[in-house]
Amino acid sequence: MKFYDIEWLAKKCGTDNKYEITAKVAAEARRKSEEEATDKTNPANERYISNVLLEIEEDRSPINDPLSTILA
Repeated sequence: MKFYDIEWLAKKCGTDNKYEITAKVAAEARRKSEEEATDKTNPANERYISNVLLEIEEDRSPINDPLSTILA
């Protein structure tokens, strides 16, 4: 398991509110799990939160987008 620095995540997510960061990561992980549940072509993978954090690290997550509709 990889541990992420909250200050680093705050910069990547564009907010300094740790609760907002947590809610955004959780919302994106839930969206991915629900999307995968309806798409039977993808193999089962239950590491949604880890995958979202990895996407944030690699700048591939919509959370990084200031116009993101997550939690909007």
